[in-house]
Amino acid sequence: MAITPLARILVVDDDLEVVELLREFLEKRGHAVDSAPNGREGLSRIVAARPDLVLLDIRMPDMDGMRALQLIRAIDPALAVIMVTGNEDIAMAREALRVGAVDYVAKPLDLNYLARAVAAAISR
Repeated sequence: MAITPLARILVVDDDLEVVELLREFLEKRGHAVDSAPNGREGLSRIVAARPDLVLLDIRMPDMDGMRALQLIRAIDPALAVIMVTGNEDIAMAREALRVGAVDYVAKPLDLNYLARAVAAAISR
């Protein structure tokens, strides 16, 4: 019998090391994790798989996280999105909260904070 994951989480980040760190961290906590290397692919995965939560990098080539967030809001206004940002992007992360993200996590990642942010996002 398959175990139902706590949540289906999509990680959208062009940094494979960050993706693998997040995948390992989240899967150990019982979540199903999918990933996309950029905003465009992330949007198509959202439409196809309807995740419960998206962890979205702000700085990516092709389509940045802010534009992706705006398009996610058009697709699904209720989808929980946590922005993942480098320390220099804090002002942009705050703007993302205004646009509709539920939280942001700064790189280098504080995994304890991330765990709380994920729990809060999926319980809302």
